[in-house]
Parts: sequence; C-alpha cells; structure tokens
Amino acid sequence: MLPQFRWKKCFLMLVISIVVGISILHGQSSSFGNIGVGGGISYGGIGARFTYMPNEILGLFGSLGYNLDELGYNVGAQFHVPSKKKLSVYITGMYGYNTVLIVDAIIMETKTTYFGFTTGLGCEFKLKEKSFLSAEVLLPFRPQSYKDAVDDLKSINYEIKEPLPLLFCIGYHFKF
Repeated sequence: MLPQFRWKKCFLMLVISIVVGISILHGQSSSFGNIGVGGGISYGGIGARFTYMPNEILGLFGSLGYNLDELGYNVGAQFHVPSKKKLSVYITGMYGYNTVLIVDAIIMETKTTYFGFTTGLGCEFKLKEKSFLSAEVLLPFRPQSYKDAVDDLKSINYEIKEPLPLLFCIGYHFKF
C-alpha cells in the first residue's frame, strides 16, 4: 500500500487529467495543451508529460514515468514568454521525484526515490504546426532525508558519486 502523502499527489494528477479531459470534450477551437514523451524528471524519469494551457502564458502539467526505481511523477507549472518564432522560452517549477539513490554494494543493495521541489528554464523549438521539441535545465532542491542518507553512506566509507547540481530534460511533444 502506498503511503498517505503519495495518494494526495496521485489525486492531484487525477484532477489535472480530468480538467484536460473536460476541456477536450468542451471542444475549444485552438490548441490548448500538449502531450510529450521524453527523459528527465519533468517526464517522471523516462515517460510522458501532459500539459494543459488555459492561455498562451500558463501551462499546468503532470508527468508519469519510470525513474530507475519506481513510478516517478511530478506536477507543476510553466510560465511562457509569448513568441511567434520557432524558439520560445519558459520558466518552470514542479514538485515530485527529483532524485534516486541507488546503492549497489556487497553488503547492501537498495534504491530509494526522493521527492522535492525543482525549478528551471526551458525552451520549445517548433518543428511543425502541431509538434515541438522541449529542453530544460533544472535545479532540484533535494530533501534533507536524501542528504542524510548520503552522509550515512559516507560515514561507512562508501564511495559516493555526487549528482550533478543541474539536471537536463528533453522531450518530443504533440499539441492537441
């Protein structure tokens, strides 16, 4: 059984999906969202991201994917700078999985997913009328429990490969 806090996040993902579904049934005439597949934490690891765009500036998204440990997910928002050019930029913030600690040693094997807030910058490169590539540079705020686990491993002389301070994501999206 999943812990209580994960049920709340899954419920939020469900609400976002319902809002997108209602909008589709309502039949807006212009593009109001997109679905993308890609890699990185804004895709839940290796997975998909669903974005609802109530206007050209705000994007609300949820993502699900495999993060080398379990189901990874994030929910968040994007704030786009309106542009008619092929390249446009946005800032993003999200909450969800932002690191996985994998320990593979003779005395211990374990994988743990950690959750926290992440922020960053992204850009979209339009390929066709209804598709684009998305790339992001993200700064994760890793939780104290992750830092404590790393310190515990270092205290027993376990060699740790420090994660990069910045993360990168890339994906291919279709507008709907």
